[in-house]
Amino acid sequence: MMKAELISTVFLSEKRKNTLITLMEGPATIDEIKDSLTGTTSAIMAQVKILLEQGLIEQEEDEYRLTSVGRIIMKRIKPLIETLNVLEENKDYWHSKDLSAVPEFLLDRIGEFGNVMIHEPDLNHLFEPPKDLLTSLKKTKSASTFYSYFCPSCPCNYSELAKKEVSYDLILTKPVYERLRDEYTEQHNAMMESRNSNIYICNDNILKVGALSVTDDLMLIAFFNKDGVFDHKKVICFDESARKWGKDLFLHYKQNSEKIK
Repeated sequence: MMKAELISTVFLSEKRKNTLITLMEGPATIDEIKDSLTGTTSAIMAQVKILLEQGLIEQEEDEYRLTSVGRIIMKRIKPLIETLNVLEENKDYWHSKDLSAVPEFLLDRIGEFGNVMIHEPDLNHLFEPPKDLLTSLKKTKSASTFYSYFCPSCPCNYSELAKKEVSYDLILTKPVYERLRDEYTEQHNAMMESRNSNIYICNDNILKVGALSVTDDLMLIAFFNKDGVFDHKKVICFDESARKWGKDLFLHYKQNSEKIK
């Protein structure tokens, strides 16, 4: 009975759930809690009273804080809440994607994406990177990028980074690298001559996402559909936790790649 009560207390009210998440950052007054939520003071106080009764929070003077029990529970529940937020917001997108190219330990952390934007280009811009990525590449001091398909703007974008001596790692599949080398000789040479660029060829046997790019301020990732089709839809995230997730996935590919430069 108590188990069901605690679950209901956390999940059956957005205000209670968000109050608990707010208090994970530290003690807060009712005004500070209100600033992080939406609703009137009286509506929030009603939910705070329930949390007090259930022993998940406690009051000390004018501040509220998690109890030991509340902190134990929220450490377990917060990752689930974050995961549900990511997956429920774009349910149709995630249902259609093949996520098998992502190692299980990273799938378990998909809640780290935070706020997700799905970029869906129109027919006139199918093969162009999102403007957010292009803007980010122009000002970033470092980049980690992986492509399993040939992106027509990749040679130009990364030869420009090479000329500016931006520090970056670029991982390509063998066919993509060979096309870059054979058809875009000038850009390829600029990339090869840069002191701060590293180029790798990914092991053919490893499962791959469509694309991955991590810059100083965003992560972009693109998956194939479950039938192996690439639909050009891309996930863009700006949270620091998402960039950390992206770098960990990039490291997974890097460990399964051969450095050629």
